[in-house]
Amino acid sequence: MDKYGTERVLEPKYVLPTVAWKVDNNRKLLPGEMRIDVKRIHIERTSFKEICLEANDNDQRIIQKIMDIVIRRGKLHNPVTDTGGVLCGTIAEIEDSYPNKKDFRVGDDVICNASLASVPLYIDKIISIDRTYGQIEIEGYAIVTSSLPIIRLPHDLPLPLLLFTLDESGTIYRVSSTAVGKKRFLVVGNNLLSNILFGLAIRKVAGEDAEIVCLLDRKTDNVLKGPSIDRLVSELFTSVHSVDILRPMECLHQLGDNLSFDLSVNCADITGAETINILATKSGGTVVFANLINNYNIALYITEATSKQLDIRSADGYLEAYDDFDLEIVRELVPYVEEAEEQNLSLRDDPSHPITSKSMLSKDPGERQTLMEDLVCESRAMAAVMDEVLTVSKYDCNVLITGETGVGKEKIAGIIHKNSTRKMQPFIKVNCTSLPPELAEVEFFGYEESSDAAPKSFSGMNKKGLLERADNGSLYLDDVTGLRADMQAKLLRAIQDGEFYRVGGQEPIKTNIRIISTTNRDIEDVIESNGFRRDLYYALNVVRIRVPALRERVADIPKLVQHFLSDYGNRFGIQRSISDDAVEYLCQSDWPGNTRELENAVQRLMISSKSEEIALIDVMREMHSDVFDLSGASTSISLEDEEEVNMDAMVENFEKNIIKHALEKYGSTRRAAKAIGISQTQLVRKKNKYGI
Repeated sequence: MDKYGTERVLEPKYVLPTVAWKVDNNRKLLPGEMRIDVKRIHIERTSFKEICLEANDNDQRIIQKIMDIVIRRGKLHNPVTDTGGVLCGTIAEIEDSYPNKKDFRVGDDVICNASLASVPLYIDKIISIDRTYGQIEIEGYAIVTSSLPIIRLPHDLPLPLLLFTLDESGTIYRVSSTAVGKKRFLVVGNNLLSNILFGLAIRKVAGEDAEIVCLLDRKTDNVLKGPSIDRLVSELFTSVHSVDILRPMECLHQLGDNLSFDLSVNCADITGAETINILATKSGGTVVFANLINNYNIALYITEATSKQLDIRSADGYLEAYDDFDLEIVRELVPYVEEAEEQNLSLRDDPSHPITSKSMLSKDPGERQTLMEDLVCESRAMAAVMDEVLTVSKYDCNVLITGETGVGKEKIAGIIHKNSTRKMQPFIKVNCTSLPPELAEVEFFGYEESSDAAPKSFSGMNKKGLLERADNGSLYLDDVTGLRADMQAKLLRAIQDGEFYRVGGQEPIKTNIRIISTTNRDIEDVIESNGFRRDLYYALNVVRIRVPALRERVADIPKLVQHFLSDYGNRFGIQRSISDDAVEYLCQSDWPGNTRELENAVQRLMISSKSEEIALIDVMREMHSDVFDLSGASTSISLEDEEEVNMDAMVENFEKNIIKHALEKYGSTRRAAKAIGISQTQLVRKKNKYGI
């Protein structure tokens, strides 16, 4: 019997489900397992926020994002935040050898009080989203083993509040135990309900005479409000301060002389909020970081820098009897919560409050450059991709990178290799489309020099193929859908067997490689048209990463432009700057060729610009040369007079001629607007303005 569920691990092998990239969520029970029909899931708070932000707070996109995580990983384990949640449901089946110490029966309503990072899960349908508590109602099932803590559902308690509380694991119980005998406390957070949970846990053991100070971030999520909540807050906390918890010195000023706390708790889901707890806790006191996002290493460094001896503790997982304590906490909260008004979770796409300590938006420029080389990552969309890339890098499994032409898929592949455990081993690249059909097999598998099967043109060449050269490293397959059918079959065999034969060879050669593939095509369409093997797709698509098009990450364009100006300035030995309105115009363009097209455009602008600063007029001329021929345009402004003409008048003149020629060339305002890169409404307005 597999007590820890390791038989469910698919990628990578020989690890626990918690740290595996992918697990098997097949409903058929293995020895010692139990299946639960899941009804409700609480998604860990940081994870829920990240999912909502990445989905632009759109319900359908949120559902799709959650489903995508489960499909790819076999569990609801967010790769960006590296967190899960807890679930509730009804026992559907118990395998005979399951060690049923609590005498569970089919039909019992239960809560699996372990992180979803450890639980194989299948979701058939997401019925609704509860934004107040960060929870979803679903139809699906979970597979649990005997090592996972399961408790019976108490039907007298509100389920959303109960799951929210249990997701804190043993930390609430630990804080309460630590508070015994102490008198001065500090609770720092950005979710009022979380602060209340820890405030109540402390007040229960510290008594009415204890001083409990609450620091709430100004951007706090107040998911519950009303007179009953106000009354509860006043009963629990001696004082409440609204502060910016990322500015610790301002926080200290707010507290005044009210420092030297015996115990301070940080339950904020904001990275960088650790400092205030260290500074406000007295030497010899205790600091508890309740949220998994908190940077424990930074906290230790701050204690060294301040010469302060502290007992620093991170969030607790399993503690004996903590579930009973959490149930008791919830029972005390019920009268207040029942009268409260629920509020949807407030979501802000605020780079100053990054979702996770691993987020690219939270890294300093030097660290970002080290991790990502020179890849630009200023937008939320690209930051989310890079967070996932750096998480996936440490999992030794195959990766499929998708995205349009020119988005930077090869650069992403290089970053994955550079940040993996194989980074000191070879990184071999091949473009599958460019391989001559008659040489593809030799290129991949090599050949025996004595073999008649090897092409004569290979005489004296290295007999090692790509798979052999990439051994213990990574093999990059660019445009993998360009492989011929026979090569797809042979590559699949090598992946499955972990060995291959050279052309003409008789002895198998072992191989240990990680394959990183890319495609700019809809691979499902290619499979449906019999252009690509579905079984090979499954072997390569253990993890799938989609790189967004440039139009989906417009915030990256200004930084990309500056990067290209600097790069080509060094190459060409010239210096160019660019005006703000020129950059804004570039941001409004569609860029079907993505980053590669933008790079080429900047390169041409550097060469063609007549001054040190690239102006809006230069960009307009470059972007719309196909619809605006200056030599044939009706204009009163000549190139020789360009520097003496009022810039606004010149730009208007160019704009007028661009619109005029676009209308003449494309006929309709809709097609002309699309060619120019503006909306149809804008074009009609400008057409009327210029009397065209």
